Amino acid sequence: MGVALTRTNSLKGQDIRVRRDLRDFEFLYRAAIAAVMIIAVVFLFLWCRLTVTDMGYEISTLNKAGAVEREQNKRLRIELTRLKSPERIEAVAKGELGLVYPSGNQIIRVKL
Repeated sequence: MGVALTRTNSLKGQDIRVRRDLRDFEFLYRAAIAAVMIIAVVFLFLWCRLTVTDMGYEISTLNKAGAVEREQNKRLRIELTRLKSPERIEAVAKGELGLVYPSGNQIIRVKL
């Protein structure tokens, strides 16, 4: 027991390095796998960022197109209201079609 204590005490303070077996490729395999995993994560991150950016541009384009469509819809509703006005319909009937109000003897009443 006294011998074991002196050996551990004699190793203190010394810089001991363990030599790796140069034919052992386990470290190389682990490093390669780690590098491939890191590269895969970086590519996944970049793909996600590019997808988000592309979707942002697409949303912006669709929002602009929607605004144009809403404006056109508003104009068409105003035009429809103008075209349906009784004053305009009467003016077209009299001016373009030559229609007149019926006289009293042209009106026939139907009883059900």
